[in-house]
Amino acid sequence: MKKAFVIFPGIFFCIAWLTYCNSNKAKRFTDDKSAEGYLLAKQYCISCHLLPEPELLNKTTWANFVLPKMSEMVGYRHLGMNHYVQTSNEPALKPDQWDKIIHYYLSEAPSEPLKRSAPSPKIKMGLKFFEPVIPSFSTEHPVTTMVKIDTGSRLIYWGDGLSGQLYKTRGNSVVIDSVPVGTGISQLLIRNNELLALTMGVLVPSDLKLGELRSIDGKMGKANILLDSLQRPVQASISDLNGDGREDLIMCEFGNLSGQLCWYEKKETGGYTRHILRQLPGAIRNVVEDFDKDGRPDIMALMAQGDEGIFIYYNQGNGKFREERILQFPPAYGSNYFELADMNGDGFSDIVATNGDNGDYPPILKAYHGIRIYLNDGKYRFKEQLFLPMNGAGKAIANDFDGDGDMDIASISFFPDRAATPEEGFVFWENNGDLDFSPYSFKEVTYGNWITMDAGDVEGDGDIDLIIGSADFGMGDAIAPAKTGNSTPSFIILYNKTR
Repeated sequence: MKKAFVIFPGIFFCIAWLTYCNSNKAKRFTDDKSAEGYLLAKQYCISCHLLPEPELLNKTTWANFVLPKMSEMVGYRHLGMNHYVQTSNEPALKPDQWDKIIHYYLSEAPSEPLKRSAPSPKIKMGLKFFEPVIPSFSTEHPVTTMVKIDTGSRLIYWGDGLSGQLYKTRGNSVVIDSVPVGTGISQLLIRNNELLALTMGVLVPSDLKLGELRSIDGKMGKANILLDSLQRPVQASISDLNGDGREDLIMCEFGNLSGQLCWYEKKETGGYTRHILRQLPGAIRNVVEDFDKDGRPDIMALMAQGDEGIFIYYNQGNGKFREERILQFPPAYGSNYFELADMNGDGFSDIVATNGDNGDYPPILKAYHGIRIYLNDGKYRFKEQLFLPMNGAGKAIANDFDGDGDMDIASISFFPDRAATPEEGFVFWENNGDLDFSPYSFKEVTYGNWITMDAGDVEGDGDIDLIIGSADFGMGDAIAPAKTGNSTPSFIILYNKTR
């Protein structure tokens, strides 16, 4: 008979306290209660996500928004004025433990959001390689949640998430055609003569399963629902994951308090069978590539909404996958996009990632928002090489836009510093070589709230153009768009004039 070995909570706390006291790099705290709160946070909070440091947010945000939200998950309800009442018979933490954690964050957090440790590079006005063109048409209340350039046909597709319409246009001409697709279109996949439109079904944070994937013929006529009851889906990829000759779907169902990253297996008889890869909210983007070079497609995915990080799901064959976390971020980061690109020319795919989501509570400026480049050592181990500060960064596309042989970056922000640097809404980062970037913007950037972007050759001249889409969700002055005449543009085209 094996003997049970139990470490009682009090003994664990004493051991942790001695470890803390003997550490050469011990934190300094406001008082002993704060120090005890830190040890408790370190013990309990990391079971769900990376331990958040108090300085990531200011006192007001911790007190009025983050801690009340966290209290619901550990068995308490916020009654105001930092007072909480127990709602569960068996809360995850005892009342005095939760009180110490609250005290730790409110004592150690700064009164005002932290400033950047180094000054941000000044954004120069005027784009060297692009000509901004505002289309002559727009929806009455633009909520452009998707833009897509079809390089083959030189057409532009854009979806208004509020009206539920998908539009097709050529350049700056009038709308050629439109078709209803449902609320909150988040992605359009173009495949030969077929369009696949992914819609969230709802614009606000929700766990409702109202999302759909629709197949639309190339003439934007007949539509067919391929998948329904999706939980706020935001992005999908297509690949034959199990080698049966049929194309499967890898789906990011972001959700809100719940959600999942999953793949839908295409069945021979039609329809799909769902397989869950990670049953947590926040799946926001996935890329399919054979990372271990074994002939089977693997999946790289970004998770937000708490346990933020990037994962690789290695394909083991027979529909089985092995999860490996390659990057982990603090839960306050607001991770929202990544893509793969060889940024240093060594032949390996690096990660270009943005973190700048600021919509969970009243926006504050966050010194850690921006674009990060993680270099690949050749074995898919990544290390942060460069941070480009950008308030509210929402998406970054890497490409050789100026044709000089290195990778530039085009980026948008839905939460720029509108008082000091509204030009952060769009920034083109010209690569001067060796990952030395110079930022540029343009005056019309203040005409919208830029939430979506795509790159492609609109003109058929061999260089890469851009299109950025604007959405006004009515969230107050922080994202109120400037007006151009009597209307706000649904999108702006940035024509590349390199060639």
